[in-house]
Amino acid sequence: MSAPRSSPKKPSSPVHDSGFSTPSLDRALAVLSCLGRHSLGLTLSEVAAELGLSVNFVYRVTQSLVAHGYVVRDADKRFSIGARMLSLCQPVVDDVPLAEAALPAMRWLSEQTGEAAHLGMITGHEVIVLERVIGRALIKFYVERGTRFPLHTSGPGKVMLAFMPDAQRDAILAGMQFERYQSRTITSRRGFLKCLAAVRECGVASDLGEHLAGHHCLGAPVFGPDGSAVASLWISAPSQRLSEERMMSLASTVRKAGEMATQAFNPPPRIV
Repeated sequence: MSAPRSSPKKPSSPVHDSGFSTPSLDRALAVLSCLGRHSLGLTLSEVAAELGLSVNFVYRVTQSLVAHGYVVRDADKRFSIGARMLSLCQPVVDDVPLAEAALPAMRWLSEQTGEAAHLGMITGHEVIVLERVIGRALIKFYVERGTRFPLHTSGPGKVMLAFMPDAQRDAILAGMQFERYQSRTITSRRGFLKCLAAVRECGVASDLGEHLAGHHCLGAPVFGPDGSAVASLWISAPSQRLSEERMMSLASTVRKAGEMATQAFNPPPRIV
């Protein structure tokens, strides 16, 4: 008597049918969405299992996305969102993408502090890294493009929420879970609002190992044409290098970098 077959594992994120008879497009978009949820990347088989697709189909789709720059593959054959895809989700003013405009300010900040400088924006209830400049320290400490992390545990998340319109901030806060990651994680809406008020007072926000133990960051807002925060520019380093005391001494430098990026992203009107 043969052993009973186990039922196949159901996909955790099945492909959504748009209803417009475009199954290949629906599945290709599902692959992009799947990779967007996993900042550390996924293998072909992992993508296929999560979506309930064949490995052969996922292979063809990812090869096409890699060729167009929307997806990248690392040495371990893990796929993740590429720079071309990130460029589509960032603000643009006068045909200049945010990351391009902010790059000189990021380089200046990295030179001034010796640490890695990052640029990111809010997507849903997370921050996504759009660009980074690696610092000159012997031991490098930076976050790759496309990495996502929770708003309530990060300096950039706090500073963007602190300097955006009340209605927009309230809409985001309404869906936040305030999950605890470390002992210093803020776990209540009331506590988080108190933190945002303090951020508005000083113009910068920090992460003191609230998401990843031993990882500190300090960020400032980057404002758009309407005067609200559209992004954040920040430095990251191990807690031993970026102590609370050093953060206080670097606050004005980080704020200046944010102002530089804001000015570059909002050039004065040209006189014709």
